[in-house]
Amino acid sequence: MGRSRAQSSVGAALDIVADQWTLLIIRDLFAGVSTWKGLSDSLGISPATLKRRLDLLISDGCVDRDQEAGRKQVRYKLTTQGFGLFPFLMAAREWQLRWDTRPEARVSKWHHSCGAALRCAPFCRSCGEAVNSGDVALIDEALHVNDTVTSPRRYRCKSYKPGQADSNHAAQRPKVVDVLGESRTTAVMAALLRGIHRFDAIQQFTGLPPATVSSRLRRIQLLDLGHTRLYQENPDRVLYQPSAAGRDLLSLSLQLMQWGNKWLADSIQLSTQAMHRSCGQPLESVMRCEHCHGEVTFSSVSNRS
Repeated sequence: MGRSRAQSSVGAALDIVADQWTLLIIRDLFAGVSTWKGLSDSLGISPATLKRRLDLLISDGCVDRDQEAGRKQVRYKLTTQGFGLFPFLMAAREWQLRWDTRPEARVSKWHHSCGAALRCAPFCRSCGEAVNSGDVALIDEALHVNDTVTSPRRYRCKSYKPGQADSNHAAQRPKVVDVLGESRTTAVMAALLRGIHRFDAIQQFTGLPPATVSSRLRRIQLLDLGHTRLYQENPDRVLYQPSAAGRDLLSLSLQLMQWGNKWLADSIQLSTQAMHRSCGQPLESVMRCEHCHGEVTFSSVSNRS
């Protein structure tokens, strides 16, 4: 086991969403699927797995279970906290559109209120400029004296492997789910996005065992999220660096950071804040429509899947 690490806002958020089935359930709830049968038919998920994920989302405050008086059918709906994940979902969808070139991969057909098919990008609310990975500095602020926390594994399923045909729905599974749906991979990816490039430093940052770090670095390379660069010979030593696709994950991380800071304050010990180097102001990342530059919110879009 690796050492325990202080829980950050992004880490706390990933504890909730960094699971393949949870991501897909949230996607379908936003798309209007609200019944057990609807979710089961859409995802091809086992009853036990669906129950487990819905129960966790309910206990986390993201989903409510609603049953009308005199009716047996239960409907599941997002809470205000759950709706707060919409900018993250749209950032994930945009990453999917950019980096998953498989024609069979499913992407929900959202449209912005301006009438254009939705394509969006992160912008700084303070200065109005587009946010690029090189313009962002992340700062951790301690909130509690005790700087260690243990977090039991929430999910006991095997990680999904790209190309794995575990159901008829596998071909439609978005690549972004492969990227985000395994918490240890996201932890290693977070280190790379923070500019931590050496193996021992990545292991120290994540608190994961060396063998786990090694396997997740290989997985990151297989997903085209990172690559190595030789910086020493005899013995050979390499730096692990994010690819363009890997750097583009920053927009998702910013949305999760903001959501975690707002909704998970009681469960975090490090508040991660972002600074926008271009304007020198604290960064609030806003997803905007690339066509009209209007803000992307749940009320400003429609789903035409």
